[in-house]
Amino acid sequence: MTIRHTLLMSYFLISLASALLITVMIFVHLREILWVEIDNKLQSQASTIMQQIDSTLFERFENMTMWSQMEVMQELRVDDVDKRLAHVLNELHSGYGGIYEQIFVADPHDKIIAASDKNLIGHYYPRTEPWLTVAHRDHTHALHFLDAQHQRLYFSIPIRDAFKAGGELGQLYASFDWREMSRLLDTPLPFSSKDSATYALLVDGEGKIIATSSLLHHQPVQFANLPALLQKMTGKSGAFTTTVDFLDNEEVLVGYANSQGYHAFNGFGWRVLILQPSKNALAPAWDLWAAILVFLGLTLVLGIVVSFWMSAKIARPIVQLAQFTRDFMQGKPVAPPMVKSSNEVTELSTQFSLMIDHLEQSRQDLVRVAKLAVIGEMAASMAHEVRTPLGILRSSAQILQREPALSDIGREMTDYILSETQRLNGLVTTMLECAKPRPPHFVRHDVHDIIRHTLDLVQSHAEMRQVAITTVLAVKNAQVDCDKDHIIQVFLNLLLNAIQHVKLGGHIQVSTAHQANTLEICVSDDGAGISDANKAKVFEPFFTLRQEGVGLGLTVVQQIVLAHQGNLFVTDSPTGGACFHVVLPIIHQEL
Repeated sequence: MTIRHTLLMSYFLISLASALLITVMIFVHLREILWVEIDNKLQSQASTIMQQIDSTLFERFENMTMWSQMEVMQELRVDDVDKRLAHVLNELHSGYGGIYEQIFVADPHDKIIAASDKNLIGHYYPRTEPWLTVAHRDHTHALHFLDAQHQRLYFSIPIRDAFKAGGELGQLYASFDWREMSRLLDTPLPFSSKDSATYALLVDGEGKIIATSSLLHHQPVQFANLPALLQKMTGKSGAFTTTVDFLDNEEVLVGYANSQGYHAFNGFGWRVLILQPSKNALAPAWDLWAAILVFLGLTLVLGIVVSFWMSAKIARPIVQLAQFTRDFMQGKPVAPPMVKSSNEVTELSTQFSLMIDHLEQSRQDLVRVAKLAVIGEMAASMAHEVRTPLGILRSSAQILQREPALSDIGREMTDYILSETQRLNGLVTTMLECAKPRPPHFVRHDVHDIIRHTLDLVQSHAEMRQVAITTVLAVKNAQVDCDKDHIIQVFLNLLLNAIQHVKLGGHIQVSTAHQANTLEICVSDDGAGISDANKAKVFEPFFTLRQEGVGLGLTVVQQIVLAHQGNLFVTDSPTGGACFHVVLPIIHQEL
């Protein structure tokens, strides 16, 4: 039996068993389940509204704290003579879309110096005893008594003197539209009809009703047994059944939630109460009876459809992975399948693709190590055999140059000997460095300083070919753990390669950028560039695009970057040439 058939039968049996079990549970426990669901809805809604109220107050405190610390607030020292502070307050008022009706600043004598409403400037706003206070972010915020006529709640916070420890320049005030609380309390209950009447109250820590939903705005709220009920509300949230005076002693379900605060704000001990008449709460029960019959039929049909779909969805990626494995083993150039399924199957496909990539990378590393081993053997055998005669030839040529009767042709020949022996000695040195590089010694260095030093070294080469080199060193802190001599060798190789590959009068750019916990250095030019086929080969030993090149420079560069636990790759330059990216970790991790 295939996986698909097994899954198909399993899903079908599970769907059938689930439908029968759920049907029995619905008929037996319908009223109980519905009642518990209503309680949960009321608790959840009360908790949500209470959290929104706490978060709204928290946002107001955050705004007031941020505004009071603005540099422009120090304009209180000069009574805001240039109206900069008033302009900022007006922009804050406009930017917050009417959340704050008024924003103004008063000096220590309660005179309004600046305001979002210019008509307030010059008036006095006497400081009164606050209704509530709270310490938030090392500031003391005050809430003043609610303006019942205009439905405003005023927030205030002292403005500290930035030039005098403990000094205050005045008070920052902002009036909050208290009707926003009523709009939060008007949030409809989930799964309730639009005509279902729901009542909500916001009660402060002293048991006083300070806000109601819109249905209660135009009638007196008489809740005689509210104090006794509040004493029972000891948990975070809950629900119970009671009667209320203002609804003609009708039985209602009450869901409540106590304030739990928000982030650093611990709350004021307020509570949200949501009341729903029992007759309205149980009305959906009769609709549910008809839905049960439809549910039975749809469950069976849907179970069959979902069974076919799920079995195919799970089995298909496994078949794709199996086919890909066969093709890979046969050496066919195929790409890993893009599997979109469950998290487990997707993770399996991802890890499988990574395993294939690692196998391919291991194969390439094995080839590279083999080539480096050949270089090591060649370097070891050539170092002694070549350098000794080269030294003799160089010394002989230098002695010949001192001969006074040496002809011009002879002097030219000795120059050739010296230059060629120097080139061969450099080749042997490069091969030795590639075969057995010196371990890096990590010390904290500024990469920008290393780049500038390297640019000084190659300046003469650039001037000979009339190449302009510019830098875009945008990173503020370019400190990394590295071996300075090795990194100089990296930049030196990259810059000399770029100079040799651009045309006369070309351009090279060196730039830096932060990438997560790494520093990326880019060396780009406007030369002929590197084809896609050669981008994978440029770091291989003995691969070169110049007739006079040896093909070991970039190999050495790659070894140095890898020894620094970094990454080296090449892309196309925006100016049409090649762009080499050197990615170094900010802090070297000891292995």
